[in-house]
Parts: sequence; structure tokens; C-alpha cells
Amino acid sequence: MTLSPQATDALDYALKAEADYVDIRVENEFSNYTGLRNNSICGVNTNLEERIGIRVLYKNCWGFASTSSIDNASIKKAVQNAIVCAKKAAKRNPDSKINLAEVSQRKTSVSDECKKHPQYLEQVERIDLLNWINTRINSRIKVINVLDLKLIENHTQKLFISSEGSEIEQILIRASLFLGSSISSPGNFQRVRSVGFGGVGGIEILESISFEDFLTNFIVTLPEIAQAKLLKPKEQPVILNEEMGWNLCHEFSHAVESDLLLAGHSPLANRIGSKIGSEEVTIIDDASYKGYGEYFFDDEGVKASGTMIIEDGILFDVLQSRETATEMNAIPTSNGRAENCLHYPQVRQSNTFFEPGDLTFEELLQNLKNGLYVCDSFGGNADTTHGNFQLDAQYGRKIEKGELGDYVTNFSIIGNLYTILGDIVGMTKNLGSFPAYCGKNGQRVSVGAISPKVGLVGIPVISNISQRQIRKIDFTRVSER
Repeated sequence: MTLSPQATDALDYALKAEADYVDIRVENEFSNYTGLRNNSICGVNTNLEERIGIRVLYKNCWGFASTSSIDNASIKKAVQNAIVCAKKAAKRNPDSKINLAEVSQRKTSVSDECKKHPQYLEQVERIDLLNWINTRINSRIKVINVLDLKLIENHTQKLFISSEGSEIEQILIRASLFLGSSISSPGNFQRVRSVGFGGVGGIEILESISFEDFLTNFIVTLPEIAQAKLLKPKEQPVILNEEMGWNLCHEFSHAVESDLLLAGHSPLANRIGSKIGSEEVTIIDDASYKGYGEYFFDDEGVKASGTMIIEDGILFDVLQSRETATEMNAIPTSNGRAENCLHYPQVRQSNTFFEPGDLTFEELLQNLKNGLYVCDSFGGNADTTHGNFQLDAQYGRKIEKGELGDYVTNFSIIGNLYTILGDIVGMTKNLGSFPAYCGKNGQRVSVGAISPKVGLVGIPVISNISQRQIRKIDFTRVSER
């Protein structure tokens, strides 16, 4: 389907209404959700949505409007609303100095590769896949009370055009599987395990070797978690598995989103060039990496690229939109993102991760000797203003004399974002990659949960014995800002 006529009409309307700058985003999104709970299909939802968002700049003030109706009359009304908003803002703020950093203008069309296209896949193939996974799990585990499988696919056609001359079409395709389980344990205490697997492409990614390893790990750990012991709180050396390592990296990287810096919600504004982590720490945000947060261009038409946030412990750069880059005399980093074109772009992460080290997992275990292996996130919270954070873990394993020991559960790790990176002493050479979503100001975007295993010399571990229910699992791991 071509989206160009709708976008061109909106652009023409806005320019005739005296806008100084206009960008138009038009989207056509196909999504499919298929759920299986305890051997029964519990939900099938296929949706096709069209929408348009209009952003205008008038006398250095923004106006924005959007609609899910893309007929000519609705588009014209949305443009008028955006112009009215901008003119009212300009009247209230005559000294506004909003400007956009210069970027290269593009005319291109790009697409993710996909072997099993979501729009053309028969529903029976999805159900067969879920039944196969369900049978595989239940044939080997007897402690499960509830097993949820959620298969989610998205095919989004996005068109961006601007008054500067850009005309960019991109097609983004995602598939993900989330598994949730409620597990019987001694004393009739229910424990929960939730994990996700997915990435760029169709459900063919669930036929890969890495998915086989992922599923095997899920099956092996469930009986052990059911028998896991409670952990006594104390400060100790830890190794974070890939998902927990990403969770720490992600929460820290909120503090380098330039809109938070400019609003005074992060203390890092004046620390660029300063040492804030050990020499083992390099953090990269890269939307061009084929993780769940991948895209070709951001929602301001900026070509996706990598940003070196920290290099060898030194804070090197922060994430920018076109607007914040002008305010900070910097270069846009392709991080102007919106949940979809019904929403206004903000500064957001994409695929943000610790650069891997040179150790094997066995070598990292031997280096730490004794401590705790911390696995899989139940979410958490962080305060970028002061740096305090708490990350909840699904389970862990004791490390004794460089070997993995007993399983433990119901605990969290705590610390300060602005000192914890100095305690990192090593990382593994291999990356894990998983699907995740991040919330900020009411918007949710896909991000890549990518990380090596991360070793820290010490971190406080606290008890967290709240009982969780399967219905309360947040598979998206949203950290709302």
C-alpha cells in the first residue's frame, strides 16, 4: 500500500498554512497476537491500523496533531489542529528558540528481511508452533500450574516526509514469544517465571539454534526454581546474566537521554569527559544493530547510527533528538522516537548494551570465586535524579569456589546508577539478545535487551518476598518515566 498521497496532502496543507517546518508520519501496521494458556487457545487478535501524525514548527514553537482516520477531510482537520496549537504556543511564548539541528535529507525505501511474513502466514501455523512448544515444556515439567505462551508479530510500514525534502519509507518486522509460568513449590507458595525471545523478522527466528538454547534453559530451570531457597540479604560479588546486565545498562542510560539532562533530571550534564565507570565499561546505543530496538531511520528522519555513550569508563556522549542537539550544540544521534505516529517524538533508547569483554562465563566465575549469579528481570525502578535503583530478579544461583551452586529466589539488587559502573570487573565475550519495551511519558517503544554477562565486585542484595501471580506478570518489562 502506498502512503505517499496522504503524506503529500498533509504537507501541502501545512505549508499553505504558513508553517516554517513540517514533518508528516504515516503508518500502516499489521499486528497479530496469539495466546495459549494451559493447552487452550486463550486469545487471537489480528489488527490492521492506519494513522497519520503532523508536526509543525511556527515561529519556533511546536504544534502536533494526529488521527487514525486518513481520509482527506480528517487529514486536513489534523493539520489545522497542529497549526492552531503552534500559533497559540507562539503567542504564549514569543521568545521561544526551538530550532532543529541540520541533518542529511533522504529519499529512500528500506525493509527488514522476513521469511515468514506476518500478513501472509496461516493462523494454523502459529497455533501449531505454540502447541509444539507447549507439548515440549509440559512433557518434561510437572510443577507448572499455569503456562502462558504469547506470540506477537508486527509488520509496520512507515513513511516520513518533511518540508526539508526527505521522503523515507521503512518497513519494520518483528516476532516475539513470551512465556509465563506459575510454579508449584513447597508450602504451596507460587513462584513465577517469565521470559521472552524474539527479534527482527518473522516467526522463522523461533526455529534458530539460539531459540532452542533459550527453550532448553527455560525447561531446565523451572523445577530448580520451584525448589529454590530464600536468600539472606547482604552485600556480595555478583554476576548478572544477560537480561539483568541489560536492565542495569538500560536504567543507567535513561540518565543520558538529553531531554532529561536539559530538564535537570540527571546529574550527568556536566560530566561528559569524566570517568564514571571502570575501564571494563563501554556502553553503546545502536539502532542499526539487528536487535528488537532496530530501525533504519528515527521518527525525525535521522539515519540510524551507533552512539558511544561510555568508552573505557569515560562518559563520551549522550542521546539526542534534532531539537535537543541544537540546545546542546551537538549532533543528532537518531534517538528521536515515538510509540507510533499518533505520538510526539521524544529522546529514547534503541538497542543499548554493554560492549562485550573477553572472558568466558567459566573464567568470570573463577575470577569472582564466591558470590551470586543473578538471573532474569522481574522489572525494577530507578531515580535518574539521585541515581538510586532497585532491580528485581526472578532467581539466582550461589557461586561457591568458582562453581554454580544452589538456586535462590525472592531477592533484588540495589545501588546507585552513578557509582555502580565503577564496580564492574569483567564481562563475557558473548551477547544475549531479547525483546523488551520501555515506557516514558506514557509512550512505549520496542528496545533491544542486549548484554553480555556482567561481573561486579560487590552489590547489596536484599530480600523481596512478595508473592507474584501469573496475571500480574509484566511481560514487557516496562520502566515508566
